[in-house]
Amino acid sequence: MSNLLQSNPVYRRAPARSVKLGFVPMTDCAPLVVAKELGYFEEQGVDVELSREPGWATIREKVYHGELDAAQAPGSMVFELSWGYGGMYRQCITAFVTALNGNAITLSNELWELGVRDGYTLRNVIKKNPSRRFTFAGVLKYSSQNYLMRHWLMSHDIDPDHDVDMVIVAPPQVHDCLKHGYLDGYCVAEPWSSIGLLQGIGWCAALTSDFSPMHLEKVFMVTQDFHDEDPERHYALLRALEQASRYCDDPENRVDLCEMLSKDQYVGVLPKVIHNALVGPFVMGNGREVSAGNAIVFHRDEANRPTEKKARWVLDEIGLHQLQPAATEFSIEGISKCFREDIYEDVISKTALTYCN
Repeated sequence: MSNLLQSNPVYRRAPARSVKLGFVPMTDCAPLVVAKELGYFEEQGVDVELSREPGWATIREKVYHGELDAAQAPGSMVFELSWGYGGMYRQCITAFVTALNGNAITLSNELWELGVRDGYTLRNVIKKNPSRRFTFAGVLKYSSQNYLMRHWLMSHDIDPDHDVDMVIVAPPQVHDCLKHGYLDGYCVAEPWSSIGLLQGIGWCAALTSDFSPMHLEKVFMVTQDFHDEDPERHYALLRALEQASRYCDDPENRVDLCEMLSKDQYVGVLPKVIHNALVGPFVMGNGREVSAGNAIVFHRDEANRPTEKKARWVLDEIGLHQLQPAATEFSIEGISKCFREDIYEDVISKTALTYCN
């Protein structure tokens, strides 16, 4: 199928205006970078400009205001905008999941010295020090990192709303906050986990793939207006991203992928930092290493399909942690307006049909 996507002339179209796609410098922006760098967007007849943004709040606001045509975004952001969480409303959809997994729980060296080795020993240290408030961070209110940090604490009988303090810190700042004692731990996506681990600032208590395997991470988000304006343009972008995701998941391409992502216009960190999660072994800190085989998943096991199950994982986490004061009815119809598996299926089926012909 990938050979078809690369060369089939049926899908070529005259270039229209440039499409501006936003991303944040994280390892899992890889499918967008590969599609641009290896010419997959161009082969599908779409002129794409990648726009490196400082954070997810900027992505959200630029999509809302129409300054970006589309973006890689946290899976929650589709619902955040479509359902008006936080007061910003614009109907958005995703027909493509770009990454699963990709995060880690990192704790301070001080906690290691206090005898913490996992969540249960962390709970014991917290109970033995009632006069101290330990502080843990996610990176955005509606983000998998916030949900997973809270979930990991709860799974070890630590109440994130009462036993500790939970804060929001931007990904590039978490390891410095840990280094200077402002945080005791955090959950963040790559490469920001690996930067702290390789510098010896903290140690990894768990990869999120260990306790929430194949959890939704990032999606390719467009506005409903963008799709309606030219569905074939959207389909062309999806075909390019499908091919790029295949490339990203192939172990033989991972070393080259690290070099590609390390460029200043993309992630802008040393290749060896990106290598930690994409190639491995994954350095956990304090002399421990584990396989990086499931650290980030880009394509295998139907990773790209925007299923109701993946959407409900996001919505269940929002409900579990009471991040929305008003109860929301998560109907199949409501979810399917945002997570467009029908569009994904249409792209895949038409590609397969053309291949057969």
